[in-house]
Amino acid sequence: MLNRHDTSLYARSMSLTRAAPARAPARSAPEHRRGVARGLTRRAPLARASSDDAGAQDASDGDASSISPVDLRVLQERIETIRAREASLDVLRILVLDASVPKQVLPLQFDGDNPARELNAGTRLGENVGLGDAFGMLGQAPSNGQILPNGVEVVVTRLMTKPSGEALVELTASRRFKIIGSPFEDENGVPSARVEWIDESEGAGEQMVQGSTTSEGGTVDPSSCDDEAKALAMELPGLVDEWRALVISRKRERQPDQLKLIMSHLGPMPSIDRPAELACWVAGLINPIPALGVAYEIRPALLCSPTVGDMIRVSHRGISLSIENLRNSPQV
Repeated sequence: MLNRHDTSLYARSMSLTRAAPARAPARSAPEHRRGVARGLTRRAPLARASSDDAGAQDASDGDASSISPVDLRVLQERIETIRAREASLDVLRILVLDASVPKQVLPLQFDGDNPARELNAGTRLGENVGLGDAFGMLGQAPSNGQILPNGVEVVVTRLMTKPSGEALVELTASRRFKIIGSPFEDENGVPSARVEWIDESEGAGEQMVQGSTTSEGGTVDPSSCDDEAKALAMELPGLVDEWRALVISRKRERQPDQLKLIMSHLGPMPSIDRPAELACWVAGLINPIPALGVAYEIRPALLCSPTVGDMIRVSHRGISLSIENLRNSPQV
């Protein structure tokens, strides 16, 4: 379990689970494919005011005689604030597959009898997916399978198809985001959501509950990193060196030069003065694609960590446990 300092939405309640090897998506059972769609609202993005707007408008129309001019003005200003906030949010088509961190690369193979390229919980890439197409990818909590509210934008960076219909689609993760409000189906029935981008130097901040459309100015500072977390961040480069040496000496790579491949995707390790990026990088290293199977899965907890300090604690705990297990494991 993560320690008491791991205060993110999932880090507080989620037991760390062994990372499973990456796999091509199998066609889900009908009940599973309806997992996300069951809770979606069918509406076009930004086509009309949210349910909060509607309720506020009804109140202003039906009870105008009992509302003072000052209260009415405040109510109208709130409605406009909500509308302006919704209009400023980006809308992404949603995929449910893997809780990834920036720069990870996810190759997917599809059979010819899956032309829609269906994934999990009713989401799909679609038949007409093309290079450069962007999606919002969400993972699932290891403890209970719940779909996470935070994820990463993924871009199609490679696409190969055969006459038989078989296809290879490569997705590369970029920016982190959190969903604002409820997911919905767009005019074509595609699962979608309004998202707020998470700054690369910050944690996720306070999590918006499903159905909420505006923040009330929470107390969490997503950039906060206390002295204890800063000290842990300073230990991470040394832990990374030890972890890499143990993976090689214990012969835990599952394919030739696997660590080199992983490092080529992640790029150089960020310095300790970029702690949020460093935490993401460490998570991508110990929970890589393709999987090594030597560490507990920490990426869901990391994506939902509200502050930079929480992110550092999650990554430090994850790599420390992996080192401990590697030390005690025999060579393969």
